[in-house]
Amino acid sequence: MRSTNDDDELTSVIGRLRSGHDTLPFMTRLYPATGMHLCVMPAEMQAVLEGAPDYRQPDPGEGPVWLQFASGNDAAELVVYRARTGDLYMAAPAL
Repeated sequence: MRSTNDDDELTSVIGRLRSGHDTLPFMTRLYPATGMHLCVMPAEMQAVLEGAPDYRQPDPGEGPVWLQFASGNDAAELVVYRARTGDLYMAAPAL
């Protein structure tokens, strides 16, 4: 669940992303930046990410950071942001 303590910070970050990019990646596709928002990364997904040997956690309040994953012929990309509270968020299409 998104922390209300992070709201102003996340609004600023997604605003910068939207003003600087026409599209943003989410997994294997690109989406219009205007239709993206920052949501808390699911715990299961965060555990897999943090278990990767070459993953380095973003510093709180720095970024956002683009992450690319590849395995065989498959690849995915995410934009992640660690809020000052320490919560990890990812850019995802708004539902």
